[in-house]
Amino acid sequence: MEKGLSLAVIVIAVAITFWRPLRQVRAALGLSHLTATGHVFLVLGYVLGFVSGGYKEPVSDDLGPIVAFVSGWVGFATGIRLDLRILRTIPLRCYTVALFPAVFTALVVGTLGVYLLRRAGIGLLEASAAALIVAAAAASSGPTLVAMLRSRRAGRASEARPVLRMIEFSAGVDDLVVIALAMFTFASFRASAETFSPVYLVATSVAGGALLGVVTWLFLGGRANEDERLLLGLGMLIFIAGFAGWLYFSPAAIAAVSAMVLVNLPSDRTTQLMEAVRRVERPAVVILMAVIGYHITGRITWLFFPLVLGLTLVRILSRRFAELFVARVNLAPGLRTFPRWTDGLTPQGILGLMVALSFFHVWHDDLSRTVLAAIAVASILNEIVSPWLFLSLMRDLTSPKRPLPKQTAEVNT
Repeated sequence: MEKGLSLAVIVIAVAITFWRPLRQVRAALGLSHLTATGHVFLVLGYVLGFVSGGYKEPVSDDLGPIVAFVSGWVGFATGIRLDLRILRTIPLRCYTVALFPAVFTALVVGTLGVYLLRRAGIGLLEASAAALIVAAAAASSGPTLVAMLRSRRAGRASEARPVLRMIEFSAGVDDLVVIALAMFTFASFRASAETFSPVYLVATSVAGGALLGVVTWLFLGGRANEDERLLLGLGMLIFIAGFAGWLYFSPAAIAAVSAMVLVNLPSDRTTQLMEAVRRVERPAVVILMAVIGYHITGRITWLFFPLVLGLTLVRILSRRFAELFVARVNLAPGLRTFPRWTDGLTPQGILGLMVALSFFHVWHDDLSRTVLAAIAVASILNEIVSPWLFLSLMRDLTSPKRPLPKQTAEVNT
């Protein structure tokens, strides 16, 4: 009864958050975008977990299948955006520029995480796994403000539009780094309990995800009508996420690989499934944000504070430093960088949070809760800071006194 009551309270509280007076308060504070990103619900979940006290652990055990399913849903929604028919039209140098800030930031923050965790007496395997999750969160970006601005007049300015497109493109391909790090982290966990090497398990994850994508594509064919195809597709998504969770792989990563294979196979039979996944992605994220907040009220270690610092200040400075190597580049028609363009990548993406939540449900100890709490709090702080950084970037972009970048196709290395 206590478990059911706690779950019911979470759902009811999420609904109350949409109450009009609360929306007016968020608008007055200039934080309305936190509803779109789901961070308002993260704070709400924390309040519920703090109030409910001892009911957190029983509920967290029961939420394992839900966490796997929704993480897989978010990963699937990420994978369907990687359509090679579109991406192959973009020059290779664009990918180099787009990925460099994420890779560099993940390397810096991940190395800092390993150092801190080892200094705290954490074993090498546990420290490496936790640091990889932190690195994945550092690499992830979610330009919600960019997407909101592009629909407005300021975002349609000729000076701003190519840079905003580049920020969105970079955030999209950054998810590939998150997926790779998640796969290696969960493979390392499996390797610690078995005789298989992590490389073998990573290859198994990729091959398994690709195979399930092909199987989903086959199920969606034949004489099935659109409603039957949608039902079969959602059933396969549930199976993919549950299968990955059962094997202690990352549901988000496996589902993303399956979606990438599915969306690039020749057919229009997946259209309705893709639309359904996109429509439900935001409500799914809202529920898991509340679950994350609910979990992080448990015991966390002192490592929480330096990890938050690494995921905020060090992360921003690392992206700023990486930007120096790829600034002022005219990459392709409609894509261009600009000094401090990585300020648009300050928000953390949802995928990194979902990977961290899956990490907690596999390890389920104080270290994994500490990592989850650090990533969640850093995500909120980055979302709060990002409007100021982003608006400063926009002022520079649209200022008539600021000279435009040189028209060059070379990366400044």
